[in-house]
Amino acid sequence: MTDPAPLVLIHGHPFDHTMWTPQIEAFSAGRQVIAPDLRGYGTSPVLPGVREFPDFARDIAALLDDLRVGAAVLAGLSMGGQIVMDFQRQYPDRVRGLVLADTFPAPETPEGAGPGTRRRTGCCARACAGTPTRCWRRWSPRTPTRGSRRTSTA
Repeated sequence: MTDPAPLVLIHGHPFDHTMWTPQIEAFSAGRQVIAPDLRGYGTSPVLPGVREFPDFARDIAALLDDLRVGAAVLAGLSMGGQIVMDFQRQYPDRVRGLVLADTFPAPETPEGAGPGTRRRTGCCARACAGTPTRCWRRWSPRTPTRGSRRTSTA
């Protein structure tokens, strides 16, 4: 039996790696767990200028290179999920699995609709084998899927 792939936990905004403490404790016994602070969060230095998701994804790849980790399971919460999707787009051979929690492939504001938006949205569309809308409907508990008898309480 092979060792399980390392698990990389990417925090959301405005958190840092400590938000993953329960998961780090739970998974560390059976696999390598990597939970970095993104640039400008936690103990990581604040650098001048704006950082976009592809920048954070490249930072994660550089960290994995430094740790000599080839492929990993990546998990991201909220903004961390968007960064993980960008990592999947840039480094598909380095991804053994994705865990996307409380995240969305589209920009959160009109200002966020830049050149990378289509790529992030396309990544989710391929991962869900459909359009981002189908992806959202497939996973949203408030939206019944075809043939579903679920009803919304909201």
